[in-house]
Amino acid sequence: MTTVDDAARRPKTQVTASGEALAVDARELTAKGIARARRFLDAVRAKPSGNLTPPQALLASNEFSRPFRDAPTVARRSFATRREVGEYLSPRLAPIKRQVADRASFWSWLGIFYFEDVVSVANGSARLSRSDETFVIDARDPQSARNRHRHYLRSAWQLYETHGEDAAFLLDQVPAREGGITNRVLGSQRIFNSAGLVPLILCLYTDRARQKRGFMDRPGGLRHLLRVLDQLERTYDVHHMSPEALMRILPPEFESWTKPDPKLARWESTVRAKGAGKMRYQRPVQR
Repeated sequence: MTTVDDAARRPKTQVTASGEALAVDARELTAKGIARARRFLDAVRAKPSGNLTPPQALLASNEFSRPFRDAPTVARRSFATRREVGEYLSPRLAPIKRQVADRASFWSWLGIFYFEDVVSVANGSARLSRSDETFVIDARDPQSARNRHRHYLRSAWQLYETHGEDAAFLLDQVPAREGGITNRVLGSQRIFNSAGLVPLILCLYTDRARQKRGFMDRPGGLRHLLRVLDQLERTYDVHHMSPEALMRILPPEFESWTKPDPKLARWESTVRAKGAGKMRYQRPVQR
């Protein structure tokens, strides 16, 4: 948790004469920039209570970064939650959504640009993941590319774009939050790309802002759920079903994870309210 003293350590955002945050055109890191950024992250890990300001040359020098066509304009600001990341980036990236979705060089520049605003700081020290990919993705490194889902800003933007309010539990966490259900949802393309499975998992295994105890290994837990879905996929198109429809075909042992919470019951009525012609989910469809 960031304390008052920790917050005070963060440098103030540069502002214009009118008091607004200084906006710049986003760039993308070059190969040299990626290597320099990773060395910067290593330096922070070596001295977490030291300077957290990335080298300015890394963001602006043509040796380490370069402009690209239709780059969005961004300004330094704090992000309390993934939701705020999504709300800020979504309209700015909308015109070039396909262009930047998997553009590692852009997300690496953005990760370093917002490093001081996103990195977790506690008791005067940065708490930096051992994974560089939380801020920098090296597309030339196969392992780094596989771990691109860990990038704090990219994953928050994708979660907001793909699942919206259905992933409120995850959107309302700080961007640097890792572990548990967060890693399971963001780290599995199978789960993340299933519009019905994500809200089902969050409904079953979370209670307000907390994960339920034993959600991973208890009978009817998440690991059990994924094994059952492997079997159900032979009969049902599970990845295109609503969470309510999925719940109806699960074995009885999953009932212990449900409560009188109306989340699932509200699901289809909410979708209907958006218009029958726009419904994205279906009841169980046998293959």
